[in-house]
Amino acid sequence: MKPSPYFTDQFRFFFKRFSSPESLTRWFLKRAGNKDEAISFPEALKDLPRTLVFLPKDLKETTHFLKGLSPQFLQITKFCVHESLQAIISAHRAHAFYYSDTECRYGEPAFVELEKKIKEFAPKVCVYLGEPFLPRLYLAKVSGASCRLGFNCENLYPFLNLSLKPSSSSEAELLCKYYGVK
Repeated sequence: MKPSPYFTDQFRFFFKRFSSPESLTRWFLKRAGNKDEAISFPEALKDLPRTLVFLPKDLKETTHFLKGLSPQFLQITKFCVHESLQAIISAHRAHAFYYSDTECRYGEPAFVELEKKIKEFAPKVCVYLGEPFLPRLYLAKVSGASCRLGFNCENLYPFLNLSLKPSSSSEAELLCKYYGVK
């Protein structure tokens, strides 16, 4: 039996391997809590608030996104990214929290440490890119950011509480536009 992608290899999480996707979503939401603040969008992005961005694991997607960001945006942002993308983050002189596949599972000591670091960073805005993955969505929810946004992600509420739909511009360009940076 292969290990769970969501949980550490401990007996207390063993039976979660057989849970339905809906049950797992409810479980992660319960752990994340239901505390939410009202947000005023796009005013929440004015004055360049501290931002946490969860990047996709795909190198091509991440590179495309980072190329579209302004240097001003990079100064206020910390990324949460897979360790395989360390070189691309360094090339953009950005700051990040790194994780591996085994470390980004609920219950792992590295996951607990990552959660602690994200909470200490205390972002005001959280941006989630890439495929939905429950442990990372959980981290977005518990980050403390009142504005948690994604793109075309209505089905990820309440992990993410705002869904943007870029029409002609890329996600990075749309974010820079809302932040008022070039």
